[in-house]
Amino acid sequence: MEKFYLTIKTFCQKHSNILNVIILALFCYLFLFHNLGIYPLIDIDETRYVNMSRDMFFLKDYVTPYLNFENFLEKPPLYFWLNVITYHIFNDTGVFVSRFATALVAAFSVFFTYFFGAKTMQSKAYGLICAFVLLSSVWFLLLSHIAILDMGFMAFSMAAIYCAILSEFSKEQNKKYCWYFAYFFMALSVLAKGLIGIIIPAMVVFLCFLAFRKTKELFKPLYIIPGIIIFLLISAPWHVLIYKAHGTIWFNDYIVKHHFARFINSSLGLGRKQPFLFYLPIVFAGIMPWTVSFISQIFRGIRSAIKNYKAAKSIKVWFTSDTNDKKIILFAVIYAISTFLFFSVSSSKLPTYVLVLFPALALIIGYFWWGYVCFDKYTKNIKISSLITFVILILTGVAGAVFFYFPPQGIAQYIQQASSFYCYACTWLIIMPLIGCLCIIAKNRALLFISHVFLMLGTIMLTTVYVFPTITNYGQNELEKFSKIAAAETSNELITFGFARKYSLMNDYDKKIIYIINFDKKGLEDFKKATTKKNNVKVYTIIRNDVYEILEPQGIFRHFKQVEKGQKYILLVK
Repeated sequence: MEKFYLTIKTFCQKHSNILNVIILALFCYLFLFHNLGIYPLIDIDETRYVNMSRDMFFLKDYVTPYLNFENFLEKPPLYFWLNVITYHIFNDTGVFVSRFATALVAAFSVFFTYFFGAKTMQSKAYGLICAFVLLSSVWFLLLSHIAILDMGFMAFSMAAIYCAILSEFSKEQNKKYCWYFAYFFMALSVLAKGLIGIIIPAMVVFLCFLAFRKTKELFKPLYIIPGIIIFLLISAPWHVLIYKAHGTIWFNDYIVKHHFARFINSSLGLGRKQPFLFYLPIVFAGIMPWTVSFISQIFRGIRSAIKNYKAAKSIKVWFTSDTNDKKIILFAVIYAISTFLFFSVSSSKLPTYVLVLFPALALIIGYFWWGYVCFDKYTKNIKISSLITFVILILTGVAGAVFFYFPPQGIAQYIQQASSFYCYACTWLIIMPLIGCLCIIAKNRALLFISHVFLMLGTIMLTTVYVFPTITNYGQNELEKFSKIAAAETSNELITFGFARKYSLMNDYDKKIIYIINFDKKGLEDFKKATTKKNNVKVYTIIRNDVYEILEPQGIFRHFKQVEKGQKYILLVK
C-alpha cells in the first residue's frame, strides 16, 4: 500500500501541470458551464445583447450591430462576434449557446491567472490557489452566468496586463513575444469595450513599470513598433468600416457620448451618477467568501508597510521589488488600486464595471492563502478570518431557517413557493461552514481552503437552479407570453406603452420592429397615433396594469379588446 501511495505521489509530482489543468477544467465546468442553460435570458442587458447577437447572426451584417431593427452604435462588436461564432459552431441560438462565449472567456481568465501565477512566482500551487480564488468569488461567478459585455473586457484587458508583466519574468529572447501578445489582447479589449480597452491596460502597465523603475522597457522599438502594428491590424478594420458606414453619427454616439461624456459628466451620457465610494461595498461583497481574509490582509499589509518605511526611512527602499513575490504583490496592488480609482472617479458608474480589478484581488488574496496552505504562514489571520466568515454564514443560515418556519405576515405564500430553495440554502449555509470549522480544529490547511471553494460551488448551483429562474417571474414571463401571442399573427404591429424597454419581448417577436412608447403627455399622443385603425393590421398593445387602470376611465381603450391579463401587464388588441 505504501509503495502504491509513493507511486501515485511521484506520478502527480511529475505531471503536476497537466493534473492542475485537468482539475481547473473540471471545476470550470462545474462553476461556469453546468446549469448554464436552465434559466431564461434575463432583462434588460442580457436579453438586449443576446437578441443583438441573434440579429447579427441572421442578418450577416458583422459591422453594424442592430437592436429592434435600429442601428446600435454605442458598443463595439467583439461580444456579438463571439456569440455569432458559437451560433455557427453549435448551429443553435438557444440560451446555453448564447451564454457559452461569456462562460468561455471567464474560464480563459481563470486559466490565464493560473499560468501567470505559476510562471511569475515559480509555484504551481500559487497559480492554482489564485485561479480558484478568482473562480469562486461571488461577483465573478454571477457575471459569468449572464451574457453581458463586461466579462470579455475583464478577460482581455487582464490578459494584456499579464503579458506585459510576464516580460519581466521571461528570458531576454522571449520578452518581445510577451509584448506582442500584450498588444494583441489590448486590441481585443478595445473591440470588447471600446477605448477604455487601451486606457486600463496602458495605465496599469505604465504605473507598474514606473514602480519597477523600468519605464524604458515600454518604449523599446523592438517591442512598441511591431506591437502597435499588431494592435492596429486587429482593432482598426472595424473602426474604419463602421465609420465609413455611419460617419459622424457613429463618432458622436460611440466616441463622444459613450466614452468621454459619460466619464466626465453622467448627465451628458446615460445618467448613472453615483458616489465616489460606490464600488467599495461591491468589491468587498463581490469577493465573498474571501472578504474577511482580504480585510485582514489589508490591515496586515498596512502595518507591515509602515514598519518597513520606518526601518528604511526612504521611499525608494520601501518600494523595493527585488524578489518575485514583492514584485507580484506590488503589481497586484497597483493593478487593483489604479483601476478602482479610475472607475470611482468616473461620473457614470455601474456595478459590473468593477469586475475588471478582480484578477488583481485574486493575486493578492491568493498570496495570503498560498503562504498559509504551503508554508503555514499567516496562520492566526487565516483562522480568525475564516472563523468570522463561517459564523456569519451559519447565523445567516439559522436566520433563514427561522424566517422560513415563522414567516412575517403577508409574505408566507411567497416563502412557501420557494420552500425547496430555502431548505437547501439554509442547510448549505450551516453545513459547509461547520465543515470548515472542523478543518480549523483539525489544522488541515488545504481542506480549509477547499471548503471555501466548495461553499461557493454549492452556492452558484443553488443560484442557477432556484434564484435566476425566479427573476423572470416578476413580469418578464408575461411579456414573453404576450409577445408570442402577437408574433403568431401574420399581419400585426406590437406596441408597448407605459414601461421601460424590456428586450425579452424580442425573444419571440423578432421579425418586426416593436414600438416603445413612454407614459407621458407626448407619449399619450404618440400612442393614439400609433394605434389608429389600419386596414388588415392588428395592433397589439402591452401595457402595465396600473397605467391601464389610470387611463381606462378616460375611454382611451374603448376600441381595444382585452386578450389576456397578467399580474403586472395586460395585452390588448385593436
